[in-house]
Amino acid sequence: MLYKIRNTKLKNNNELKFNTTKGVIIGLSLFSFNAYANDAFPSFPGFPTSNPEDMTYIEEFGKRLFFTEISINRNQSCASCHTSDTGGTGGDSEVNLGQVAVTGSDGFSVGTLKPPTNKYVQFLDYKDGKIRGLENFDNEGRCFFQIPNGPRIILPCGGAFWNGRATGFELEKHVDVFEGIDHKYHSMYSKYLGPMTDQAHASPFINPVEQALPNMYEVCKQVKKSLWGPQLYQYSWGKKLRCSSDKDVKQAFGRFAVSLAAWQMSKDNNPFHTKRDHALAKEIKKAEENNEPISLAFEDFSPQENFGRFMFYTKAACNACHVSDGDTFGVTPGQRYTNDRYFNIGVPRNHEIPENPEPNEGVFAMTGNFNHMGQHKVPTVRNVDKRPYEGFAKAYTHNGWFKTLEQLVHFYNSSNVDYDHEACDNAVDDDAKMAISTACFFGKTRCTGSDVSVEEAMDQNCWPEPEFDHNIATFAVGDLKLTELEELAVVAYLKTLTDLSDVKAPSQYMAEMYNEGRLVNKYGEEQQHEEPSHSVEQPVDPRHSRPSFSRRR
Repeated sequence: MLYKIRNTKLKNNNELKFNTTKGVIIGLSLFSFNAYANDAFPSFPGFPTSNPEDMTYIEEFGKRLFFTEISINRNQSCASCHTSDTGGTGGDSEVNLGQVAVTGSDGFSVGTLKPPTNKYVQFLDYKDGKIRGLENFDNEGRCFFQIPNGPRIILPCGGAFWNGRATGFELEKHVDVFEGIDHKYHSMYSKYLGPMTDQAHASPFINPVEQALPNMYEVCKQVKKSLWGPQLYQYSWGKKLRCSSDKDVKQAFGRFAVSLAAWQMSKDNNPFHTKRDHALAKEIKKAEENNEPISLAFEDFSPQENFGRFMFYTKAACNACHVSDGDTFGVTPGQRYTNDRYFNIGVPRNHEIPENPEPNEGVFAMTGNFNHMGQHKVPTVRNVDKRPYEGFAKAYTHNGWFKTLEQLVHFYNSSNVDYDHEACDNAVDDDAKMAISTACFFGKTRCTGSDVSVEEAMDQNCWPEPEFDHNIATFAVGDLKLTELEELAVVAYLKTLTDLSDVKAPSQYMAEMYNEGRLVNKYGEEQQHEEPSHSVEQPVDPRHSRPSFSRRR
């Protein structure tokens, strides 16, 4: 038996104990740990919806911007690189196995990085109408990190993209999206300003290796020619969509970015609808009803999943980086599973990327600090195993070198091959080998040759040289002392973080009369006050509009 739960209902000072495969007892003590849903946790944002009436106008406008093929050849949308059924990352299995980045609208241009997920970056908390999650980029000492059993250090944090270049300060340097409209739009939409808006403004629409439109004017023109664009823009922002002057175009483009961010922060895109979320909600409810602490062993989890969850928060120490809001034991609804810091975990170079570019420098591009070379933002582990069908290949880490979750967890566990090989050869048993290093235990060595794929590395039982080797986060990767069964348990737990639903592409657009109630979220902060009156410039008559179809690639 892999392990045994000695006490699943953790009361004060009790222990949850597991018998591991080596017969070692691991204990976790909780002292006066009491948590109750109503006081301690934010509400669940909700489940995804394809019903436009359940979204505000700005959310629906942003969603249609996301799914419509606004591109040079009208063949690529934001959803082409961030597909819902893969958790907001690359949706082509063959691409994930090879070049990693999605080919652009022009048919030949390709980027050099795996598309990061657009889910659970920032989200709207429908309990109080505030935005949770990713904060603006900081390299001035605001962000600390406690190395397990080590010092407290200062690191860059926040910002969107793998290197944080969407800082959260960029849009306002270029345009005032609230100029010329009722000041109350600022009270509704200013909360959306930040890294996700900057990422949208960066922008895939005009990136030559993505949607590849030559300028903002062409983007504005395509949106204006759509049958949904003029009406939803006007209903969202209270002004007609104009693309005539440079000022009009820049302002519209900025508002497109805010709208894209608004939808990506909505419950439609961030449902918190996983096995873990439902199991936790059940445990919270039981704890409330019985007036007792939350159990660390979830009733709806399998023994392997519960063991993997325990490993995640203890021996594997995944929560050193994959945690938000200081959730030490994984009992917080709304958990994003990332601390938004930057680390180098020693990923090998991916020679399958077209033209074999030099390794990406990561956050060094933002800071110029050599100590940050090759450090990339910690991604969420929500949806790390989400895929449209069994056998679909996913790519992992910034350069996509890993192709399975099992490979990645094994790398985290055993990638440090700089151990005493002579001592390992003389070790008398598995316990002695594990004491030397995890790589010794598994017989791992350094791969020979520079161009080694992950499949070749697994076959040869070796790990290639890292892209950058001077600042690897050895506290979190390389020698975790996990057995194979413990690795598999961690994988099993990670799979419980898969959303059980997909975002649906927008259906046929049906023009409608203006409804002021769709300006604000039903459970947002504005609903706590009298609904504001907003002027809308000459509403579009739906009788003069026709339905539009948005195709999903």
